[in-house]
Amino acid sequence: MNLTPELQMCVDLWKNEDAYNDKFHADLTKAVNRDPVLKAHRDWTEANQYGFGDRAFGWVWKMLVDQMPSEFSFLEVGVFKGQILSLVALIAQSSGKIANITGVTTLTNTPDVRCKYPPGDYLGWIHEIYKQFSVPFDHTKLVIGKSADAHVLEHLAHQTFDCVYIDGSHDYADVVADIRNYAPKVKVGGFLIMDDSSIGRINVGSCWSGLEDVARAVKDHLDNDPRFKFLFCVGHLNLFYRLKA
Repeated sequence: MNLTPELQMCVDLWKNEDAYNDKFHADLTKAVNRDPVLKAHRDWTEANQYGFGDRAFGWVWKMLVDQMPSEFSFLEVGVFKGQILSLVALIAQSSGKIANITGVTTLTNTPDVRCKYPPGDYLGWIHEIYKQFSVPFDHTKLVIGKSADAHVLEHLAHQTFDCVYIDGSHDYADVVADIRNYAPKVKVGGFLIMDDSSIGRINVGSCWSGLEDVARAVKDHLDNDPRFKFLFCVGHLNLFYRLKA
């Protein structure tokens, strides 16, 4: 692996221990609050109920964008109101990079066994957060449908990405399908980010650790996949690196 010094340090120092993960999470939260761009984005997201996850995750996305080449591709499976799409685009813009972003979304409040979402104008919400932070939508495209829909998979059949973020349905079978369908789309040397997946498998201290079905799917279908190497987690966010085809 050829990682940036900061990302490599996170990999080298990370420990599967409660105390370490509490401090790691707190340190990344402080880093976000010291960064005017990241802090403004997270403050607005929280104030307007535009997303979930932890404030600390903003620094993880910054480290990942720092790791990316000058032009890179990013896929989010399971877009809500555009928090992560816009954040990746914003960090890339601030870094002078071009992020070619794809989001898989139903653009509806599709529920799963664990979560329910509000009705509303999801496309409008996504455009609004981009507009709020003056991020052009030119390099973002949305693929409309459920992640396992035939037309969605066909649309993305020949595409690969430098970074794939899976945060779709939280039902076990759906998470397994997302891993099977989208993990292979990570380029060798790229990153797979799994949300909600630390419960029962990683000691994350007082941080929220995610959802049992998601963590079980990751344990069953990703942890022992020789193509991928687990790097570290921050709360319920887990990072994997693609080692080989």
